[in-house]
Amino acid sequence: MQWKIFKNLLWLTLVIGCIIAINLMDDLLSPTVAQDTNAMQIVAIGDSLTYGSGDPKKVGYIGRVQQQMINSFGSDVALHRYGVRGYRTDQIMIHVQNIETKQKINQANYIFLFIGTNDFIQAARRDLNSINPEEMEKMRPVFEENLAKLITQIRTDNQYAPLILIGMYDPYTDLVNHDQLHGILKDWNRVTSGMVDQYPNIHYVSTIDLFLDKEKKRYFADIIHPNPRGYELIAKRVMAEMNRKGLIQ
Repeated sequence: MQWKIFKNLLWLTLVIGCIIAINLMDDLLSPTVAQDTNAMQIVAIGDSLTYGSGDPKKVGYIGRVQQQMINSFGSDVALHRYGVRGYRTDQIMIHVQNIETKQKINQANYIFLFIGTNDFIQAARRDLNSINPEEMEKMRPVFEENLAKLITQIRTDNQYAPLILIGMYDPYTDLVNHDQLHGILKDWNRVTSGMVDQYPNIHYVSTIDLFLDKEKKRYFADIIHPNPRGYELIAKRVMAEMNRKGLIQ
């Protein structure tokens, strides 16, 4: 019992330490953004996963999607990235209401939304080793309400661009309660995928299975954030789904 308590405390300490270290590096490095107004415009909205945390060059998944879209279209693709480390869905909702962001959303040809991880971790009270399923279930409708408000805001600013909605992946494979967490994560992702039926021109991309059969240290920079190899997997899944749905000709 004492060893289990020590192991849980050690894991939590590692999570906090890794996130602090990643955030310090993020403050020193910022993502590059293409500004060519004659190019195809894409907007990416989200948290640290959109920011590119864990990737030393901050390319992230969306920078890789941008490059693959350039290859597919044979033309320039400008990226406008609005990813804020640590933000929940309700916080991003406020962030996207500033004038510059609303203008970029309005002009976008494609919009990408990758959000929910911080909502999920907060619902677990930041202790994923010892979760309360009932408490997490109470927070799921809150996440659903906030996500609906965020998508409504995006659709108010741009009714026509395809909105690529990316579900949460599972980075918790090394935890002793992984099966329990995975089941709850699937329920939360059903909230995200359910938005497809409520709003026009939304396309859901599932990523929950991406890392289940992978050696974690090869694909992650820390407990939560992928490394470049991990972001490449996400980008390939996004592009594959966009091609399958006919969003890229």
